[in-house]
Amino acid sequence: MKKFFLLCCAAAVLALGLAAYRWKPAQWKDVFVMPFHKDESTELVMLKDGESLRSFARAVCEKGLVTDAHNLLYWLTKKGADRTLKSGTYEIKSGPTWYVAQQLKDAIPTYQSEIIIPGALPAKPLPFGDEKAQKAALSDDKNYPEAMLKILPKDVLARAAFLLPETYALTEKSLPALVRAASGAWFDKFGTVITDKDTAMRAAVIASLLQREAQVDSEYPVIAGVIENRLAKKMLLQIDASVVYAWYLRKGEVLKRVLYKHLEIDSPYNTYKKPGLPPLPICVPSAAAWGGALSPDKNDFLYYVAKGDSTHAFAKTESEHIKNVKKYRK
Repeated sequence: MKKFFLLCCAAAVLALGLAAYRWKPAQWKDVFVMPFHKDESTELVMLKDGESLRSFARAVCEKGLVTDAHNLLYWLTKKGADRTLKSGTYEIKSGPTWYVAQQLKDAIPTYQSEIIIPGALPAKPLPFGDEKAQKAALSDDKNYPEAMLKILPKDVLARAAFLLPETYALTEKSLPALVRAASGAWFDKFGTVITDKDTAMRAAVIASLLQREAQVDSEYPVIAGVIENRLAKKMLLQIDASVVYAWYLRKGEVLKRVLYKHLEIDSPYNTYKKPGLPPLPICVPSAAAWGGALSPDKNDFLYYVAKGDSTHAFAKTESEHIKNVKKYRK
């Protein structure tokens, strides 16, 4: 009887102490109820890039996985998860805050994988979303590194060329997130090389031509040398890829083969008729194509023709080029 009395007194003291601490109902539930509801429900919770831990704790609480966001924040800090949590999506089971915090400390986040393909058309360069939504994401300056804005063109179609084709792991399937990732990757690779808008646009146009003309990375700088040589001599570039793009813009038709009749199209992208470079990039160039545009070979070639094996035969004179054409176009 004496032991029971002492136990009751201890419980009363504990209750008074907890009451004095002014616990909220959610905290009482966290300690006395949630241990019996471990693993009762499972939810996916996303920690976005740049999101605060406090905001993330609230999101976990709103999912019903814990009863008190403040307690979760405390346990995340106590367990060191505040220093190790990475952005991504977590699959979490419900329970007391210490239990959920431990899961978050041990869990490996998953990501949304999205691919930007080299050669994608500027009007729709991203792998999801309609054209209007993609243009909105590309036109928003907040989706690019701040230091990149000084060289970034205003034209939305031109901006597509400044996305580095790659596979990106995103915390969420979001067009702005993809543009941020791809433009950031491009700027990390080429931002120190290009310092002004004119250089950036010129290189983007040449890189896009290279992307469509060459199929082997080693030929990008060689064909870039041909382009520079023809520009220096005021020769028409006569690049089939630009004619294909001109027909796509004007006719909505994707040419499989360029014929003489196609060379008559009236377009600023018809390099058989218009001197100099096209006004804007014709596709999204790869890193290798950008490298070729920025570091063209110093050669004497003025012509090239496809050999049929994904490579080209290069020539310095028209007569040599005609021989190559007869040889490889049989």
